Amino acid sequence: MQGHTTDEKTTVTGTGEEKSVRSVERAFSILMCFTLDEDELTLMDIARKMHLPTTTVSRMVNTLVGLGFLEKSPGKTYSLGANLYYLGAVARNHFKLQKIVYPYMKQVRDTTKEAVSLYVLDGDARVCYEHVESLLSMRCVVRVGDRFPLWAGAAGKCLLAYADPELVDRELAKAKPITPTTIISREAFLADLETIRKKGHAISYGEREEGITSIAVPVFHPKNKVTIVFSVAGPSVRFTDEIIEELLPVVKAMTEEISRSLSYR
Repeated sequence: MQGHTTDEKTTVTGTGEEKSVRSVERAFSILMCFTLDEDELTLMDIARKMHLPTTTVSRMVNTLVGLGFLEKSPGKTYSLGANLYYLGAVARNHFKLQKIVYPYMKQVRDTTKEAVSLYVLDGDARVCYEHVESLLSMRCVVRVGDRFPLWAGAAGKCLLAYADPELVDRELAKAKPITPTTIISREAFLADLETIRKKGHAISYGEREEGITSIAVPVFHPKNKVTIVFSVAGPSVRFTDEIIEELLPVVKAMTEEISRSLSYR
C-alpha cells in the first residue's frame, strides 16, 4: 500500500511539472507569433496561430502583459513589450558572432557599396542576423530577423550545399517557383549544390526576388560544417559577370578572416 501511495505522488508531481513546462512553451510560442510583418495582433489572431481556445490564450496573454513581455494597446491589439526589447538589447550586446563580424561586413560594404548580410541556419529557414545597408539608392532591402526559405537564393543554397541530405530532401519537397528563375527541378538543384561545393560560393540570379542578384560564401566550422554564410546582393543591372568576379575574392577574404577570428579553422 505504501508503494502505491508513492507511485501516486510521483504521477501527480510529474503531471504538475509537465503542465508547468507546457505553460512555459505556450508562453514562448505566443511571443513567437509576432513577426516583423505582424508586430500587432489581436487575441483572436494569437489564438488562431496557436490553435488554442481564446480563453486559454487570454490567461497567458494577460500574464505576459503583467510581466512586461507584451503590451496592450487601446485598440485591443497586443505587441511585444519593453522587457523583450531590453532582453534583445542584452543578447545583441553579448552575441559574439555579431560583434566580431560587423566590422568586416562594413569594410566589404564600403569597398563594394553593396548590401552585405549574415545568414544563420535556423531549422528549415535562414535568418538574417546582421545586415549592412548598401551605399547606393537602388538597393536590396533586408531586415535583421527576416526569415527566408533555404531553397531560394544564394545564401539558402549555400547553407543547403553543406547540410545533411535529409534537410536537402525536405527543402526540395517544399520548393515552388517564386520568380521565373527559381530552381525547382530536383536534378538541377542538386547539380547546383554540387557546383557550390566545388567553387566555394553560390550565386542567385533573381531566384528569390526578381531583379536581385546575390552571391554567398560559407564560413566553415570544424569538420566542414556550415551554419552561417555571408551574402552580397544588389540589383541585377549592377551585378554583371565581371562585377561578380571582382566581388567574390573580396567576400571570400572576409570569410577567411572571420573564420580565424571565430577560431573555426
